[in-house]
Amino acid sequence: MRIMRKACRAAPAAILAIVAAAGARAGDDALPEIDHVSCTGAANELRVIVQGVERSVGLMTVELYRNDPENFLKKEGRALRVRVAARAPATRLCLHAPEPGAYALAVYHDENANEKLDKKMFGLPAEPYGISNNPRMRFGPPDIEEALIHVAAEGAAAEIELKN
Repeated sequence: MRIMRKACRAAPAAILAIVAAAGARAGDDALPEIDHVSCTGAANELRVIVQGVERSVGLMTVELYRNDPENFLKKEGRALRVRVAARAPATRLCLHAPEPGAYALAVYHDENANEKLDKKMFGLPAEPYGISNNPRMRFGPPDIEEALIHVAAEGAAAEIELKN
């Protein structure tokens, strides 16, 4: 671990993003550098990288959910929502969890900037979307346990790959 930390300090941003994708743990100093107005370095900061953004149009909506299985992906379970301009090939931003703990993220590329996730037949998303930890989704959303990430007071990172 000590060798990895030394290598990460000198590593280029691409390597830091890979390390962050594996999930930053409390005490790791390998959080990715993100140059966005939303990043302040405050406590409980969650650095988010949304990969697979095909076009720099519309908004990227990121929602933070409390560890509440009954209300995952529901308005009642949402702790925070952030919207930023979408940037291809990756949108980077930070958000601040209310307190340290386990949370899940849901993101979608609001390509037409109408501030909602457009849906097609049978309620399937018509716009690219993703969930923290990139769980495999078959016939519906994953259980929250598959999407939880730990946000420490020192911060955390998440990399989410959009699905179409």
